[in-house]
Amino acid sequence: MNDLKPHPDIIETPLEDELVLLDPKTQQMYSLNATGMLIWETLKSGQYATVAEKLSDAFEVEPTQAQHDADSLIADLERSGLLVRA
Repeated sequence: MNDLKPHPDIIETPLEDELVLLDPKTQQMYSLNATGMLIWETLKSGQYATVAEKLSDAFEVEPTQAQHDADSLIADLERSGLLVRA
């Protein structure tokens, strides 16, 4: 999973406390909350290994819960075609 990155064609639009993603191929829009935004930005910077640590620090959750949450969202983003293998 650590070779995942945002699909290069995805259009991002920040809106206050969320990030809206548009897949131009499917015309589907997705909204990420603060947790999702942190995960997305971390993956964009190629730092998959630090996702859970950043979530744990930013939202004061246990590292195992942060890893579970990150893995769950990352799997959803990959299934939706928003993340691709590098």
